[in-house]
Amino acid sequence: MKKDFGIIPSSKTLVRCIFCGVHLPKANRCIEQHTNGAKHKENLMLMRENAIYLLNEDLYCKPCNRIVNDNFSVPGHVETESHSNWKVAIEDLTEGEFIKLEPYLSSERDDVHCEVCNLDIDSNLHIIEKHVNSTKHRNNVVERLKPLNGLFPVENDDEVFCKICNMYIDNTTRAVLEHIDDDEEHVAWLTEIEDLIEGHDVSIEHYLANDFEVNAYCKKCKMDIICDVENIESHVHSEDHLNKFI
Repeated sequence: MKKDFGIIPSSKTLVRCIFCGVHLPKANRCIEQHTNGAKHKENLMLMRENAIYLLNEDLYCKPCNRIVNDNFSVPGHVETESHSNWKVAIEDLTEGEFIKLEPYLSSERDDVHCEVCNLDIDSNLHIIEKHVNSTKHRNNVVERLKPLNGLFPVENDDEVFCKICNMYIDNTTRAVLEHIDDDEEHVAWLTEIEDLIEGHDVSIEHYLANDFEVNAYCKKCKMDIICDVENIESHVHSEDHLNKFI
């Protein structure tokens, strides 16, 4: 019996797939056909995305801290109000916070990991919320975001310089985050550049992380490009560049 695949005995002639919530003939051929099918594989993926795993002969959901009712398949459970609310809440809490959820969601770990604080955190929503709102975490997020947004220290520690906007801003957590998230010029430049380079193997990471760098780099053409909208647009639409993708 393929217990690891969610197949458990149901009667003398039937087995049940607890992942999919269906009964099958006990014949090996029928079981193989089901476990190799697209729907079964989709449900395995859903389990790995929702911290659901096989516990003895039951489905257990870690976030809901409960055995999944026999009347529910994996999709049925993740669509319940309680689980859906948890999924929305944890995604809202961790978006942009450098919190690594994947090992928890795949049931490899019971905690989540904050990359900027290098800290394992209990997966409880209230504890995660407390962590992401802490002063230490906010400061660490800002320091991680600065080289991703062209922000650099200056002699006056009270300010940082934004090379994208060619302006100085207060070197406080609130001011830096407001600039990154809400400054129209900053957001518009990054959005336009990222839209241009998407799928073109062009990197602006070195430009953003180094104060005196003026170039983006095309990995496909192995060449530098002046890092502005006009030059990047001209390059990614050029015949030489596009021919590299043929």
